[in-house]
Amino acid sequence: MNLNCLVSLFCLLSLFFLAACNEDNELSPFKSYEVHLDVNAANYALNGKIIGNTQEDISAIDIDCLRILPLESELMRIWSAEREKSLKNNQPADEFDIAKLHVDDNLSYGDFYKIFVTMYFAGYTNIKYVVGSDFKNVYNLKLPTKSSMCFCSGDSPMLPFLRYKYMRHRQKLSFNEILALREGGNLILECFEDYNDLDFLLTFFDDNNERVYVVSLNEDALKENSSFHEFAIYTFKKEVDLWKFLGEITSRAELQKENKAVKCSYDLLGKQVTLIFPKDVLMKDIAPLIKGLNVYGYNGDKINFMKVN
Repeated sequence: MNLNCLVSLFCLLSLFFLAACNEDNELSPFKSYEVHLDVNAANYALNGKIIGNTQEDISAIDIDCLRILPLESELMRIWSAEREKSLKNNQPADEFDIAKLHVDDNLSYGDFYKIFVTMYFAGYTNIKYVVGSDFKNVYNLKLPTKSSMCFCSGDSPMLPFLRYKYMRHRQKLSFNEILALREGGNLILECFEDYNDLDFLLTFFDDNNERVYVVSLNEDALKENSSFHEFAIYTFKKEVDLWKFLGEITSRAELQKENKAVKCSYDLLGKQVTLIFPKDVLMKDIAPLIKGLNVYGYNGDKINFMKVN
Protein backbone atom coordinates (compact mmCIF):
# COMPACT_ATOMS: atom_id res chain seq x y z
CA MET A 1 0.00 0.00 0.00
CA ASN A 2 1.52 3.36 -1.03
CA LEU A 3 1.88 6.51 1.07
CA ASN A 4 -1.28 8.11 -0.34
CA CYS A 5 -3.29 5.07 0.74
CA LEU A 6 -1.87 5.19 4.27
CA VAL A 7 -2.52 8.91 4.62
CA SER A 8 -6.09 8.49 3.39
CA LEU A 9 -6.82 5.59 5.73
CA PHE A 10 -5.37 7.41 8.75
CA CYS A 11 -7.39 10.54 8.12
CA LEU A 12 -10.56 8.54 7.58
CA LEU A 13 -10.39 7.08 11.08
CA SER A 14 -12.31 10.18 12.08
CA LEU A 15 -13.94 11.10 8.78
CA PHE A 16 -17.49 9.89 8.39
CA PHE A 17 -19.96 10.70 5.77
CA LEU A 18 -23.06 12.55 6.43
CA ALA A 19 -25.88 12.99 4.00
CA ALA A 20 -28.83 14.69 3.39
CA CYS A 21 -31.87 16.71 3.24
CA ASN A 22 -33.77 17.68 0.13
CA GLU A 23 -33.79 21.44 0.66
CA ASP A 24 -34.15 22.30 -3.02
CA ASN A 25 -36.50 20.93 -5.64
CA GLU A 26 -33.69 20.92 -8.18
CA LEU A 27 -30.03 21.73 -8.43
CA SER A 28 -29.94 25.49 -8.55
CA PRO A 29 -27.74 27.40 -11.03
CA PHE A 30 -24.09 27.32 -10.09
CA LYS A 31 -22.31 30.37 -8.81
CA SER A 32 -18.98 31.21 -10.37
CA TYR A 33 -16.97 29.84 -7.45
CA GLU A 34 -18.84 26.52 -7.18
CA VAL A 35 -17.78 23.32 -8.85
CA HIS A 36 -20.09 20.88 -10.59
CA LEU A 37 -18.88 17.31 -10.84
CA ASP A 38 -20.81 14.85 -13.00
CA VAL A 39 -19.87 11.16 -12.84
CA ASN A 40 -21.30 8.39 -15.02
CA ALA A 41 -20.11 4.88 -15.83
CA ALA A 42 -17.97 6.06 -18.76
CA ASN A 43 -16.38 9.34 -17.70
CA TYR A 44 -16.49 12.24 -15.26
CA ALA A 45 -16.76 15.94 -16.02
CA LEU A 46 -15.90 19.03 -13.98
CA ASN A 47 -17.88 22.19 -14.78
CA GLY A 48 -19.01 20.65 -18.06
CA LYS A 49 -15.56 19.54 -19.23
CA ILE A 50 -14.71 15.83 -19.35
CA ILE A 51 -11.47 15.36 -17.43
CA GLY A 52 -11.14 11.60 -17.06
CA ASN A 53 -12.30 8.02 -17.56
CA THR A 54 -14.40 6.60 -14.72
CA GLN A 55 -13.21 3.02 -15.09
CA GLU A 56 -9.51 3.90 -15.34
CA ASP A 57 -9.31 6.73 -12.81
CA ILE A 58 -11.94 5.70 -10.24
CA SER A 59 -13.11 2.09 -10.47
CA ALA A 60 -9.67 0.61 -11.16
CA ILE A 61 -7.89 2.13 -8.14
CA ASP A 62 -7.66 0.18 -4.91
CA ILE A 63 -10.70 0.80 -2.71
CA ASP A 64 -8.35 1.30 0.26
CA CYS A 65 -6.50 4.12 -1.51
CA LEU A 66 -9.73 6.10 -1.78
CA ARG A 67 -8.33 9.28 -3.31
CA ILE A 68 -8.76 9.85 -7.07
CA LEU A 69 -5.55 11.75 -7.76
CA PRO A 70 -6.37 13.29 -11.21
CA LEU A 71 -9.68 14.60 -9.85
CA GLU A 72 -8.15 15.75 -6.57
CA SER A 73 -5.48 17.74 -8.41
CA GLU A 74 -8.04 19.58 -10.55
CA LEU A 75 -10.38 20.24 -7.61
CA MET A 76 -7.52 21.57 -5.47
CA ARG A 77 -6.45 23.91 -8.25
CA ILE A 78 -9.95 25.44 -8.41
CA TRP A 79 -10.42 25.51 -4.64
CA SER A 80 -7.06 27.16 -3.99
CA ALA A 81 -7.59 29.81 -6.66
CA GLU A 82 -11.06 30.73 -5.44
CA ARG A 83 -10.01 30.75 -1.80
CA GLU A 84 -7.06 33.03 -2.54
CA LYS A 85 -9.38 35.34 -4.45
CA SER A 86 -11.87 35.42 -1.57
CA LEU A 87 -9.18 36.32 0.95
CA LYS A 88 -7.98 39.20 -1.21
CA ASN A 89 -11.55 40.50 -1.49
CA ASN A 90 -12.31 39.96 2.21
CA GLN A 91 -15.10 37.53 1.36
CA PRO A 92 -16.15 34.62 3.63
CA ALA A 93 -13.79 31.77 2.80
CA ASP A 94 -16.27 29.05 3.74
CA GLU A 95 -18.44 29.92 0.73
CA PHE A 96 -15.80 28.31 -1.43
CA ASP A 97 -16.08 24.91 0.24
CA ILE A 98 -19.32 24.29 -1.70
CA ALA A 99 -19.57 21.74 -4.52
CA LYS A 100 -22.38 20.09 -6.45
CA LEU A 101 -22.35 16.52 -7.65
CA HIS A 102 -24.44 14.30 -9.90
CA VAL A 103 -23.72 10.56 -9.95
CA ASP A 104 -25.18 7.92 -12.24
CA ASP A 105 -27.49 5.55 -10.40
CA ASN A 106 -25.51 2.62 -11.82
CA LEU A 107 -22.33 3.89 -10.18
CA SER A 108 -21.00 1.58 -7.48
CA TYR A 109 -21.04 2.54 -3.82
CA GLY A 110 -17.26 2.06 -3.77
CA ASP A 111 -16.81 4.69 -6.49
CA PHE A 112 -19.30 7.01 -4.78
CA TYR A 113 -17.29 6.67 -1.57
CA LYS A 114 -13.99 7.46 -3.28
CA ILE A 115 -15.48 10.57 -4.88
CA PHE A 116 -16.55 12.04 -1.55
CA VAL A 117 -13.21 11.30 0.06
CA THR A 118 -11.42 12.97 -2.85
CA MET A 119 -13.63 16.04 -2.66
CA TYR A 120 -12.98 16.26 1.06
CA PHE A 121 -9.20 16.12 0.65
CA ALA A 122 -9.47 18.81 -2.04
CA GLY A 123 -11.15 21.16 0.43
CA TYR A 124 -14.87 20.68 -0.24
CA THR A 125 -16.89 19.98 2.89
CA ASN A 126 -20.37 21.08 1.79
CA ILE A 127 -21.67 19.01 -1.12
CA LYS A 128 -25.12 18.93 -2.67
CA TYR A 129 -25.67 15.79 -4.69
CA VAL A 130 -28.21 13.96 -6.82
CA VAL A 131 -28.36 10.24 -7.62
CA GLY A 132 -29.53 9.26 -11.10
CA SER A 133 -32.39 11.20 -12.69
CA ASP A 134 -34.14 12.04 -9.41
CA PHE A 135 -33.40 15.77 -9.51
CA LYS A 136 -36.33 16.50 -7.19
CA ASN A 137 -34.32 15.13 -4.29
CA VAL A 138 -31.13 17.08 -3.75
CA TYR A 139 -29.18 15.74 -0.78
CA ASN A 140 -26.80 17.80 1.26
CA LEU A 141 -23.59 16.20 2.50
CA LYS A 142 -21.68 18.11 5.16
CA LEU A 143 -18.29 16.63 5.94
CA PRO A 144 -16.33 17.44 9.13
CA THR A 145 -14.15 20.51 8.83
CA LYS A 146 -10.49 20.18 9.70
CA SER A 147 -11.06 22.14 12.89
CA SER A 148 -13.53 19.51 14.10
CA MET A 149 -11.32 16.51 13.28
CA CYS A 150 -9.99 14.63 16.31
CA PHE A 151 -9.11 11.12 17.33
CA CYS A 152 -10.17 8.75 20.09
CA SER A 153 -7.57 7.15 22.34
CA GLY A 154 -8.95 3.66 22.45
CA ASP A 155 -11.38 1.44 20.58
CA SER A 156 -14.58 3.01 19.26
CA PRO A 157 -17.74 1.44 20.70
CA MET A 158 -19.21 1.48 17.18
CA LEU A 159 -17.20 -1.56 15.96
CA PRO A 160 -18.97 -1.31 12.57
CA PHE A 161 -16.96 -3.92 10.69
CA LEU A 162 -17.22 -6.55 13.41
CA ARG A 163 -20.94 -5.86 13.71
CA TYR A 164 -21.35 -6.13 9.93
CA LYS A 165 -20.01 -9.69 10.05
CA TYR A 166 -22.59 -10.56 12.70
CA MET A 167 -25.33 -8.81 10.73
CA ARG A 168 -24.53 -10.99 7.74
CA HIS A 169 -25.40 -14.02 9.87
CA ARG A 170 -28.30 -12.20 11.61
CA GLN A 171 -26.59 -12.55 14.98
CA LYS A 172 -26.58 -10.13 17.88
CA LEU A 173 -23.18 -9.14 19.29
CA SER A 174 -22.88 -9.32 23.05
CA PHE A 175 -20.46 -7.35 25.22
CA ASN A 176 -18.81 -10.59 26.37
CA GLU A 177 -18.22 -11.60 22.75
CA ILE A 178 -16.69 -8.21 22.02
CA LEU A 179 -14.29 -8.63 24.93
CA ALA A 180 -13.38 -12.14 23.76
CA LEU A 181 -12.85 -11.14 20.12
CA ARG A 182 -11.01 -7.84 20.54
CA GLU A 183 -7.56 -7.15 21.94
CA GLY A 184 -6.99 -4.48 24.57
CA GLY A 185 -9.76 -5.43 26.99
CA ASN A 186 -9.13 -2.51 29.36
CA LEU A 187 -9.46 0.03 26.55
CA ILE A 188 -12.72 -1.57 25.41
CA LEU A 189 -14.09 -1.51 28.95
CA GLU A 190 -13.19 2.17 29.18
CA CYS A 191 -14.85 3.02 25.86
CA PHE A 192 -18.06 1.17 26.75
CA GLU A 193 -18.30 2.62 30.24
CA ASP A 194 -21.50 4.68 30.42
CA TYR A 195 -22.03 4.09 26.68
CA ASN A 196 -25.58 5.23 25.91
CA ASP A 197 -25.61 5.95 22.16
CA LEU A 198 -28.22 4.19 20.04
CA ASP A 199 -25.62 3.45 17.36
CA PHE A 200 -28.09 2.44 14.61
CA LEU A 201 -26.32 0.44 11.86
CA LEU A 202 -28.25 -0.41 8.67
CA THR A 203 -27.52 -2.54 5.62
CA PHE A 204 -29.23 -5.07 3.36
CA PHE A 205 -28.41 -8.47 1.91
CA ASP A 206 -29.85 -10.22 -1.13
CA ASP A 207 -30.55 -13.83 -0.18
CA ASN A 208 -32.02 -16.13 -2.83
CA ASN A 209 -33.24 -13.13 -4.84
CA GLU A 210 -34.92 -11.70 -1.76
CA ARG A 211 -33.75 -8.46 -0.16
CA VAL A 212 -33.45 -8.48 3.61
CA TYR A 213 -32.84 -5.26 5.59
CA VAL A 214 -30.76 -5.77 8.71
CA VAL A 215 -30.44 -3.40 11.65
CA SER A 216 -27.92 -3.53 14.51
CA LEU A 217 -28.35 -1.16 17.46
CA ASN A 218 -27.63 -0.59 21.11
CA GLU A 219 -31.15 -1.09 22.42
CA ASP A 220 -30.02 -0.45 25.99
CA ALA A 221 -29.71 3.23 25.07
CA LEU A 222 -33.53 3.39 25.05
CA LYS A 223 -33.74 2.33 28.69
CA GLU A 224 -33.18 4.55 31.69
CA ASN A 225 -30.06 3.97 33.78
CA SER A 226 -29.08 0.93 31.73
CA SER A 227 -25.53 -0.15 30.87
CA PHE A 228 -24.48 -1.63 27.54
CA HIS A 229 -25.07 -5.36 27.11
CA GLU A 230 -25.24 -6.07 23.38
CA PHE A 231 -25.90 -4.86 19.86
CA ALA A 232 -29.33 -6.27 19.08
CA ILE A 233 -30.34 -7.46 15.58
CA TYR A 234 -33.59 -6.86 13.68
CA THR A 235 -34.43 -8.06 10.16
CA PHE A 236 -37.10 -6.85 7.75
CA LYS A 237 -38.20 -8.29 4.42
CA LYS A 238 -40.34 -5.29 3.56
CA GLU A 239 -39.03 -1.75 3.39
CA VAL A 240 -42.28 -0.43 4.86
CA ASP A 241 -41.66 -2.48 8.01
CA LEU A 242 -38.16 -1.04 8.27
CA TRP A 243 -39.53 2.52 8.17
CA LYS A 244 -42.18 1.70 10.76
CA PHE A 245 -39.51 0.35 13.08
CA LEU A 246 -37.26 3.36 12.48
CA GLY A 247 -40.14 5.71 13.22
CA GLU A 248 -40.79 3.99 16.54
CA ILE A 249 -37.11 4.06 17.48
CA THR A 250 -36.79 7.72 16.49
CA SER A 251 -39.81 8.61 18.59
CA ARG A 252 -38.47 6.77 21.63
CA ALA A 253 -34.95 8.09 21.39
CA GLU A 254 -36.06 11.62 20.46
CA LEU A 255 -32.93 11.99 18.35
CA GLN A 256 -34.45 14.77 16.32
CA LYS A 257 -34.58 16.98 19.41
CA GLU A 258 -30.85 16.80 19.99
CA ASN A 259 -29.45 19.95 18.46
CA LYS A 260 -26.41 20.42 20.66
CA ALA A 261 -23.33 21.96 19.07
CA VAL A 262 -20.58 19.42 18.43
CA LYS A 263 -16.99 20.57 18.66
CA CYS A 264 -15.40 17.26 17.66
CA SER A 265 -16.50 15.13 14.73
CA TYR A 266 -15.71 11.97 16.68
CA ASP A 267 -18.41 12.88 19.22
CA LEU A 268 -21.04 12.34 16.51
CA LEU A 269 -20.20 8.67 16.04
CA GLY A 270 -22.96 6.50 17.45
CA LYS A 271 -25.54 9.28 17.41
CA GLN A 272 -26.72 8.77 13.83
CA VAL A 273 -27.91 6.08 11.48
CA THR A 274 -24.91 4.51 9.77
CA LEU A 275 -25.33 2.96 6.33
CA ILE A 276 -22.71 0.30 5.64
CA PHE A 277 -22.28 -1.55 2.32
CA PRO A 278 -19.73 -3.44 0.22
CA LYS A 279 -18.11 -1.52 -2.63
CA ASP A 280 -20.05 -3.24 -5.45
CA VAL A 281 -23.58 -2.29 -4.34
CA LEU A 282 -25.16 0.11 -6.84
CA MET A 283 -26.23 3.61 -5.86
CA LYS A 284 -29.73 3.06 -7.30
CA ASP A 285 -30.28 0.46 -4.56
CA ILE A 286 -28.98 2.72 -1.77
CA ALA A 287 -30.72 5.93 -2.87
CA PRO A 288 -34.18 4.87 -1.58
CA LEU A 289 -32.69 4.35 1.88
CA ILE A 290 -31.10 7.80 1.87
CA LYS A 291 -34.43 9.28 0.81
CA GLY A 292 -36.37 7.35 3.45
CA LEU A 293 -33.97 8.23 6.25
CA ASN A 294 -34.32 11.88 5.37
CA VAL A 295 -38.07 11.65 5.98
CA TYR A 296 -37.36 10.66 9.58
CA GLY A 297 -34.91 13.48 10.12
CA TYR A 298 -31.68 11.58 9.58
CA ASN A 299 -29.73 14.17 7.62
CA GLY A 300 -26.77 16.46 8.14
CA ASP A 301 -24.82 15.10 11.09
CA LYS A 302 -27.37 12.36 11.78
CA ILE A 303 -26.37 10.07 8.94
CA ASN A 304 -23.06 8.33 8.36
CA PHE A 305 -21.64 6.28 5.48
CA MET A 306 -19.16 3.41 5.85
CA LYS A 307 -17.93 0.78 3.41
CA VAL A 308 -16.67 -2.75 3.73
CA ASN A 309 -14.39 -4.43 1.21
